[in-house]
Amino acid sequence: MQKIMKIWQDLDKIQERINYVFSNKFLLIQVFLHSSLFKNPMELTIGDSKVLLENNERLEFLGDGILNYIASEYVFNKYPTFTEDSLSSYKTLIVNYFTLYKVFEYLDLVQYLVFNYESLGANSANIKNYSDVIEALIGSIYVDSKSIYPVKKFFNEIILKVFNIYMSEIIENIFDWKGFLQSLLQKKGLQLPKYFVIEKNNEGFFTIAYYNDVEVSSGFGKTKKESEKQAALDFLKKMFF
Repeated sequence: MQKIMKIWQDLDKIQERINYVFSNKFLLIQVFLHSSLFKNPMELTIGDSKVLLENNERLEFLGDGILNYIASEYVFNKYPTFTEDSLSSYKTLIVNYFTLYKVFEYLDLVQYLVFNYESLGANSANIKNYSDVIEALIGSIYVDSKSIYPVKKFFNEIILKVFNIYMSEIIENIFDWKGFLQSLLQKKGLQLPKYFVIEKNNEGFFTIAYYNDVEVSSGFGKTKKESEKQAALDFLKKMFF
């Protein structure tokens, strides 16, 4: 409840950051309520009001659909010569979880996300959970405004701005470097590296890549797949770039 009151006290600050003022302030609070808190709507006392609030899952669902529509329209209009596959790939770069995480980070919203820490523990600090908040925020702006235009404004002024600033980092994090390396080596008739997880802790996985039984690269990630991808990228940088 203390963190929810923090959101309530900082509403003006949050609205200034996202450049949108809510008519229904409680809708903005709902954006930050993770599903680990409660599954069904719950009555909460906020300020002088008793309100029935849901977790952010439904807003996230709505925001995901709206964001995909806006991003699809954007790339369709911006790149008239792109094929369907190219349009889809570029749209994915804009709407993927890592881009939305960078938006979340850029807006400095981490202090407002409310979890049930007892049930989630270390998993509460999860990039996917952070990106979900941005989708919920998009959904909430649409519901509050009853219009697509404020959402497009948020997309154009904030999401695209962050995407352009961090494009290289975004591509590096979401691209399938392991698959790319495999394809590259196979075309050259070379054997593939082998990946071994040598450490797993609360922070994630640490993986070593071996080539011809020699350690050539390493990578760290929140998941085993992510750590292997980073090890493949490290391999590519050392051997080809």
